[in-house]
Amino acid sequence: MANKNQVPSPVKKIHHIGIAVKQLEAASAVYHELFGLFAGPIIELEDLGIRGCFIPVGETNLELLASTHQDSEISEFINSHGEGLHHLCFEVSNVGECLTNLEVKGIALKDKKPRPGLAGGLIGFLEPFIANEVLIEISDHQTGKE
Repeated sequence: MANKNQVPSPVKKIHHIGIAVKQLEAASAVYHELFGLFAGPIIELEDLGIRGCFIPVGETNLELLASTHQDSEISEFINSHGEGLHHLCFEVSNVGECLTNLEVKGIALKDKKPRPGLAGGLIGFLEPFIANEVLIEISDHQTGKE
């Protein structure tokens, strides 16, 4: 039961679950073989050293992320943690406003300002220690507006 004084959550839904992989095509083939799921187009952000794709699953997505070079965040993640769960992405109405509100609350942010995401729209990451070492991304993929 909700508290009458509670502010409504800015979260609309879980947009995607990010999974770090070594081989993007091989990883997407696994989800096709297991469940008949089809990956969308491969998107590359060379400045971040990543390439990825989204696999729709109901109202959410799996986001498979592979590195394009040894210095990328995904490459570093795989080297230290292995392949697997990288982050959870929560869809919000306004990433900039949400980041500002979190910072005012004293929440440590990796991104203080929104930036473009792999699927378009704007994103921002929180520091993983905030949520038991789970990296959290917030996004506004639906409008792409701050």
